[in-house]
Amino acid sequence: MTESFRHWWNGRAPRERLLLAIMLALLAVVVGWLGVVRPLESGLRGAVRANVEASERHADVARKVDWLKQGEGRTARAPSSLPVDQIVGQSAGEVGFTLDRVEAQGRDRVDIAIASARSTALLGWIAALEAQGIAIDKALISPSGVTGTVSAQLGFRRVGRGE
Repeated sequence: MTESFRHWWNGRAPRERLLLAIMLALLAVVVGWLGVVRPLESGLRGAVRANVEASERHADVARKVDWLKQGEGRTARAPSSLPVDQIVGQSAGEVGFTLDRVEAQGRDRVDIAIASARSTALLGWIAALEAQGIAIDKALISPSGVTGTVSAQLGFRRVGRGE
């Protein structure tokens, strides 16, 4: 086979040999680019994205651990006499949520909407409200467009007053 290739190659004019060599070099560059460089770049981008997501999850867990450690020394708070919509709004601001809709239903009930929040942070916030005597009355939580986040429509009510 090499003998037939050598015979074929020697049968070409010097100009044809030069053009064939240039064509083979360009073919090697294209194959190297599409077969090696682009897959490596794609893999690196995926690894960077996974690392960022893992870092965010780690930060969420570390924040929760700190919050739980701070809570070990706390005693149960006396229920607040503020209206539920103020309690929910204030605690949402402290946690960093933006409330898109707040509809007070008297002093002891409120309906809210949150467009985007991390699911773990949202559930931790709901648990913190329950520890303050504000129970969740209704919830509609669905995935939002961004990976790892949810949108929520929640109803809260005060517990412990004649219930």
